[in-house]
Formats: sequence, C-alpha cells, structure tokens
Amino acid sequence: MVQIELNRESYTLPDNIVGHDGCKYTISDQLLGKGGNGVVFECENAANGEVFALKVLINNKSPRFKRFQREIKIISCLSHEHIVTYINHGNILIHHKCSAFNHRNSTKQQKFLAPFVIMRKADSNLREFLIKDSSPMRFEDYYSQFVGLSRALEQLHSKARAVHRDIKPDNILISGEIWQISDFGLCAQIEEEEEQLTRFDEAVGPRYWMSPEAVSKAMGLGDVIDCCSDLFQLASVFWFVVTRRPPIGVLTIDDWSGPHSLGKLLLETLQHGSYRRPKSATEFLKGLEEVKFSST
Repeated sequence: MVQIELNRESYTLPDNIVGHDGCKYTISDQLLGKGGNGVVFECENAANGEVFALKVLINNKSPRFKRFQREIKIISCLSHEHIVTYINHGNILIHHKCSAFNHRNSTKQQKFLAPFVIMRKADSNLREFLIKDSSPMRFEDYYSQFVGLSRALEQLHSKARAVHRDIKPDNILISGEIWQISDFGLCAQIEEEEEQLTRFDEAVGPRYWMSPEAVSKAMGLGDVIDCCSDLFQLASVFWFVVTRRPPIGVLTIDDWSGPHSLGKLLLETLQHGSYRRPKSATEFLKGLEEVKFSST
C-alpha cells in the first residue's frame, strides 16, 4: 500500500490499479509531485514493466472532479510530440484517514473512488532544466522547441477546442530532447455553451505568468481568457528561456538578448491589449518561420 500526506490528511493508495481498458499497473512509492488537489506517482505496466507517471485527483469535489474529467477528455484526444502523451485512465479506491475526531477520540476512516490518468513519464520540467544549467542557450537549441510547442498549442486550440490557461515553465516537461506541454487541469472549452467550472472572479492561471486579462478577471472585471492569453503565457516562457528573466514590467527590445526578429515577435505577443497580439497560434507560427528566415 502506498501512503501519502496531503493537506495534513493521510491517504492510502492500493499497490495495483486497472485502467479503463483492463491494463494493469503497479504503483511505485516514488512520488513525482503533489499539489493542493492531487498527487503524481511513478507506476509501471504490470505486463512489461514500462514506467509511466500516474496522476491521481485526491480532492475530487466539484468542480475539481469535473475539471479532471475535462483534462482526461482533452489529453486523450490530442496527439503531438510536444504534448505529454496520454496512456490510460480510470478510478482508484483510496482510504482516507480524517483528522476530525468522533466522540471516542479515534480517527475516522473513509473510502472513496478517485479518478486517475496515466501519462508518459518525463525526465524533468523546464524550470528545473533552466535552474540546473544557467548558461545561455543557443538559437539552434531552443528554436525548434519553440516551434514545436507553438504547434502543440495550435492543435489544442483547433482540435480540442480548448484554452490551456496554465502555461508556465513547470508545466512544460522535458522528455529526452523534446519539450512538451502538460497539465491540462485548468483548460476551458472555447465553445460558449461549455459549462463554466471557474468563478467569474477566480484567479485562473500561474502566478507570475498570467496574462493581463487573467489578472483583470481575478479582480472581478469580467475579462475573457482566450487563445491570445495562451499565446501571452507561451511568449512569456520563451522570453524567460532566452533572457533568464520573466517579462515583467514595461519591456523594450533593449531588455532582449536573442535575435532581434524573435524579440520583436515576442514583444508583439506580450502586448497588454490582446487585440495587438497575434490572433492565433497559426499566426504566431508564421512569425516564427519569418524569424528563422531572418536568422539564417
């Protein structure tokens, strides 16, 4: 049995789980990460020993449960080398030791079903990678990754009809030589009729990487977080990769340390008004193609 402490509560996970397709997996006690709502463990295919990452939603109250179901729906329909690979999903029976005490002063035990999703395990994330190696990156080393991540975002917007809303260095995983977008837990469907799973004034997005409209929305101003917001976040990460500084405050080309044409494109994508940014990932990709042409 695998033990985990989360939010001062104790949870026990079984050693073995079964995916929706009947495939069996063994959970390792290797904890890969945890947050306020869930945990990520290493697991392996019981048949061939292949190692994966297992993400389990511990706090499965609505709307978190619905968000997790949406995440599974989105990631399972995407297929791109720069998007973390979906493997399987299902439900797991968890034993919960509550901190509340009954009249006999003994700890209360509960059981509940929690959803899980299995993904290809990565080597690290972009934040860890950049901290480990602080030396400047060459254009030829990061340019193809920028293009790949932008094409992955284009697929998310067009095929899954979803906005990510949580792009940051921690959510870009590195698997071998490939950078991949991950963690689709804050995704929202583009269609207007899609059920809203966040409050109108809820802070949606990563601290330090939120678009201006996401900050305004958190202040209750009713701004819309859309595809241009994702582009703002992605451009922020790209700026950070090249300069090793987050793009905070009033920026000029003098703050940039890479190719001038790329800096110009990122500055356009980091505009406060979303109407001044590229209108889509496709348009942003065209700008990246022009950057390559001007840099060769």
